[in-house]
Amino acid sequence: MSQGDSLTYGTRDTVTGGALDDSSRGGEEVALRGAQILAKCLVAEGVDTLFGYPGGANLEIFDVLPQFGIRCIRTEHEQGAVHAAQGYARVTGRPGVCLATSGPGATNLVTGIADANSDSTPLVAITGNVPSHLLGKNAFQEVDIVAVTDAITKRNYLVKRVGAIPEVVREAFALAGGNRPGPVLIDIPKDIQQQYPKDPEGNYKAPRIPAVIDTPEPAMTGMEQGQLEECMRLLRESERPVIYAGGGIGVAAGEDSLLAFAEKAQIPVTWTIMGVGCFPPDHALSLDVLGMHGAKYANRAIYEADLVLALGVRFDDRVTGNVAEFAKQARIIHIDIDRSELNKNKTVTLPIRADLKPALLQMLGACEPVESRPWVETVNGWKQDYPYPESDSEGLKPQHVIRALCAATLGDAVVSLGVGQHQMWAMQFYRSKQPRSFLSSSGFGTMGYGLPAAIGAKIAAPDRQVIDIDGDGSLNMTIHELSTCHRYGIGVKTVVINNQWLGMVRQWQDMIYDSHRAGSDLSDPMAVKSSDDADIYPDFLSIAKGYRVTAERVRRAEDLPAAIERMLADPEEPYLLDVIVEAEENVYPMIPAGGTYRDIIMSADDLADSDSNTQGSNI
Repeated sequence: MSQGDSLTYGTRDTVTGGALDDSSRGGEEVALRGAQILAKCLVAEGVDTLFGYPGGANLEIFDVLPQFGIRCIRTEHEQGAVHAAQGYARVTGRPGVCLATSGPGATNLVTGIADANSDSTPLVAITGNVPSHLLGKNAFQEVDIVAVTDAITKRNYLVKRVGAIPEVVREAFALAGGNRPGPVLIDIPKDIQQQYPKDPEGNYKAPRIPAVIDTPEPAMTGMEQGQLEECMRLLRESERPVIYAGGGIGVAAGEDSLLAFAEKAQIPVTWTIMGVGCFPPDHALSLDVLGMHGAKYANRAIYEADLVLALGVRFDDRVTGNVAEFAKQARIIHIDIDRSELNKNKTVTLPIRADLKPALLQMLGACEPVESRPWVETVNGWKQDYPYPESDSEGLKPQHVIRALCAATLGDAVVSLGVGQHQMWAMQFYRSKQPRSFLSSSGFGTMGYGLPAAIGAKIAAPDRQVIDIDGDGSLNMTIHELSTCHRYGIGVKTVVINNQWLGMVRQWQDMIYDSHRAGSDLSDPMAVKSSDDADIYPDFLSIAKGYRVTAERVRRAEDLPAAIERMLADPEEPYLLDVIVEAEENVYPMIPAGGTYRDIIMSADDLADSDSNTQGSNI
C-alpha cells in the first residue's frame, strides 16, 4: 500500500478470523484502540516484519501485530533487535523497525540508534512507556527515552494523544528515509496504546492516515547550473583527479551513474568503508578503500591529486588522518545532501548541497569524453607496487580466510561484520560486487553488530547468501542471537576470525603502550596451553550446540575450503565456522592517528623504524 493511500479507522473495520479486513462487512464491527492504530499505520508504510522484545509497556502492541499480518522476530536482547533492523534497512534501503518496552528495554536500543545515526541508516524505533500519569514520577521501568535519544535521532516523539498516532508514524517514516536517512524514535505510553480516539464530546473518532503530510524536510534535487559549470571548469583544468566516494552513493542509488561518469571522464575512484560496493572493485579505475587501513595506492592518489570530487562523504577522521594535510595539493568539490557536512571537517573549494544521483547524471551529461589519462596509468602502477601486505608467519592467516570466503561466494554474498581487525581485513579482501551488500558499523564502531545485522539482512534478502564475518571478541557480545537464528530458521552463516585477542586493541597496545596488553587477552587464563582445542576459549562450538546451531572448527589452511563448502551447502541452515587464525597478525597498512600518507606503516619492520609510539592515545 502506498504512502498516499488514505485509510479510515473505526466502525467500518471488522475482525474476521483473527485478521483485520477492511473489505469484510459480515463480522462484528469494532473501533480501534491506539495499539491497533499503530499497527495499521505500520502496514500502510509497507512494514510486514519488525524486530523486538516484549515487556510490560509494549504488550498491547505485541498483542495486535498478528491481526495486521506483521511478523515480529523476537531477538534475545533489544540490542539485537535494533541491529537487526539496521541490517534490514541497509539491504533494502527502507526504514527498519524495532520495538522495545520501557526503561531498560528502551535504553538497550540506544547503542543501535546512535549507530544508525552515525551511518545514516533509516530506522524507526518504537518504545512503550509507563502510563501518561506516571511520566516524570520515577515509576517502575520509566525512562525519558525522548530526552536520552535527542542528540542521536533525526527526530523523536512522545505520543500524548491517541489521535496523533497516524500523523506521527507517517512523519517518522518520511524523516527516517528522507534526504540523509537516519533514526527516528516514537515513544508511546501504555494508556495511549489502550485508548480509543474520541472527539471533544467523547464520541469515538476514526482517525485517518494523512494522504500527505507537511513535508518534514524538502526533497533535494541536483545542483544549480552555475555549480555544474564550475564543476566542469575545475575538472577541465585538472590533470590528476580522484573521486572519493562514500555511503551517500548507496543511499542515493547512484552506483550506475558513478560508474558511467568515472568511465567517461577517466577518473580513478576510491571509497570509504561505507562506500564498499559503490564501484566495481576489479575495475581498471578502482583504487579500493582509503584511510587508516586503506590501500597505500588510494592514500597516495589522494595525496598527489590536484582535484578531489568528494561524493557523499563526511571527511571522517579515520579517512583523513591529519585533516589539514588531507588532499592538501588538491582543489576539492564536495557534494552531499546534508548541508551541515559541507565545510564541517574540511574546508573545500566548491561545496554543493544536492542529491547525488541527479548531480552525477548532470556531470555525466556535461563532461567531455576522455579516452585516457596518463594519471590513470600512474595510479595503476602504484596498485602493482603497493599490494595489501601479509606477514610471512606460519599458521592460518585471517587474510586467507577472507579471500577464501570471497572466492567461494564470488563476492556476491551479503557480508555483515563485527568490529575490529577482522572488519578491516574484510574491507581489504572481500571484493563485494553488489551495492547494499557490505554491512559494517563504520562510524560508531559497535562491537556485536555483525550477527544481529546479518539476521536482519537475511530476513530482507532470504534468497541471498548472508555471512557474518566476526571476531571472537565482537561475536561474544551478541552470540545469544544464534538462538534467534535457530528459532526462526534464519540461515545466517557466522565465520569467526578467532585469534583469542581483542586483536585491534592488542595491536594498538603494542604500538602505543609498550605492549602493555591490559584486558585484551581473551583466552582462558586457567587453561594449560596446548596444540589441541582445549585452549580455545570460549568454546564457540559448545555454545552453538547449546543453541542447536551446527558448528565446526578449522585450524589448518588445507581444511578451510571444504569447511566453507559444508557451511554454504544449505542456505537455510544457520551455521558457525570457528577459524583459529594466527594469533598476533596485525592489520596493515596503517596510518597512525593524526598522521598522513607519509606516515603509513606497511609492516612490523616499518613500525620498528617509525615514531608511531609517540603518536598519542587517540587511536
